[in-house]
This record gives sequence, C-alpha cells and structure tokens, in this order.
Amino acid sequence: MASGSQNENQTNLEPVLEPLFPKCTEILVNTGNTLTLFQLIKKTNCSITEEVTEYMSMMLQAIRKDTDGKQFHEEKYVKLLPVHDESQPVSINGTTPGVSIHNEQITREDLKFSIKIFLRSLEPEILANAIDTVLNELKENYLESVMISLPNYGAGATLNNFMPLWNIIEDYIDKQKILSAGVCDFMLPLLSELCDAAKHKPYANQINLGVCCSIPEELNKYVKENNIQLLTHSDPIDVINDSDFQQTLLKYCHDSDALNWKPVSIVRYSSVIAHRGIIKSKGFLIYAKRELPTP
Repeated sequence: MASGSQNENQTNLEPVLEPLFPKCTEILVNTGNTLTLFQLIKKTNCSITEEVTEYMSMMLQAIRKDTDGKQFHEEKYVKLLPVHDESQPVSINGTTPGVSIHNEQITREDLKFSIKIFLRSLEPEILANAIDTVLNELKENYLESVMISLPNYGAGATLNNFMPLWNIIEDYIDKQKILSAGVCDFMLPLLSELCDAAKHKPYANQINLGVCCSIPEELNKYVKENNIQLLTHSDPIDVINDSDFQQTLLKYCHDSDALNWKPVSIVRYSSVIAHRGIIKSKGFLIYAKRELPTP
C-alpha cells in the first residue's frame, strides 16, 4: 500500500536503538481531517484497514523525522496527531465555524456529524471513552448521528450484554450530546428486544449484505412498522486487528514499542454540509491499550 516516496523515506530512517514510548499503556491515533491528505486521496479502492494503517504510517514517520526520540519517554498516554500538507492550512477537524467554502460562510448549524464506532470490546466504559474522545478531539458539543458496531458483527450478542452499552448511548441522548443513534447488524429478535427495552429506540439498523445476502422479510416488515431506517454497509469484520496495529508500529518504532497492543475502539467520522451532501471533513480515531511486561 505504501507509495514509492513513502518506501524511500522509510528506508532512510535510522534504526530505533531504544523505545520511543517505553511506559505507554494507551495510544490514541487521531488522523485529523483526511481530506487534507492529498497523497492518499489519489488512491482508489483502498480498504478501510489499508486507509487506517497508511495514516498511522504517515504519522509515525513524521514523528521519527521531527522529534529527538525523547518526546514520549515518560508518557503513559500517547496521542499521535495528524500530518497535513503544509500548503493547506486546515484545522485538525476541518470544521472551524465561520470557515468560507466557495465564498459561503459555513457555521456549525450547517453541518451534520455522522459517527460510526467500531467496538472490539463490550465494556461500557470503552464506548463512553470513545464518545468523549470524539467530542473532545473534534471540539464539538454534540453529534447528529452515532452508529454502534459490535465485535464480530454482533455474533453472540444478547440483550443482556448489549443493554449496558445502549444505556450509555441513552445517557448521551438525554444530555443532548447525541441527537440520534443506531445499531449495526441486528437481526429481528435482538432488534425487537432492544426496542421493547429501550427508552430511546435506535433510529436505524445497518446491515452488511456480504453476511446477510438479503434482508429477511420479517426484519424488513418490522423496521417499517417501527419507523426504523434499514441501511447497508460493507465494512470489514475487524477494521484493524492486533497484528495490523502492532506491525504498523514495528515499521517505525522499537520492537518493544509494538508489543501487546490491542485496538479497543475505532471511530470513523464525517461532517457533511446539510442539504447539500458536500463532505466537509472525515477521519479516524483509533484507541489502543496494552499491558506492559512485569520488570
């Protein structure tokens, strides 16, 4: 996936003789507004996994070139920030109120934020952390739409183990930090159980047609009767797994920097100019954790 210029740059980097973040147990990768990364925009048919690993590679490469290697030595929490084309002065989230597009003033009210959270854990605190991270990193007070994707397309999910997650969502809805929320890959039994138990019903159910070749008639009937949008997606079962994450770090860091990392949540976000369908920003937030070996 890496371009020729990136491969050349990578080979020019000196070997890492000591760990860059030896005490780190949490990493947040914030790609920023990827619309500003023109090098990647020119590529076609990239999978979401290839996109994420490419962005990570660019960010890690920049750290290797622009720091003395001591920046993160004492940090337990490391945030990798986006790399942009220096000729394009754009804010990290690309949504600063009042920014002019084609001589038009775009304000927050003109934008709609859509978020999809890919969970690799059913722990409620992981979901809450992902939502808080999105709000903080994008510097937003609320999100218009949030979709929740469970590990392994929700295989084995029950109302008992999903309801604590939905309670988190409902709390954010009550606080008006989320305006609407939906689920992914819910078949009829679980969707109907959720609707019966929930204070705020999901506004949409997003189905992967690669797994469910056709929409079951009973599910189609249920969503229509309950005013739930039925959407489709083609996202992979695992956006970035442990091995992909660790191997990407290994290319640019010390061997020990890449050990034991487990991505626990991946957020894909976009903002669109309402009623016009123009994408204003899009990007990823990848949060990973690890346990350090006992000395």
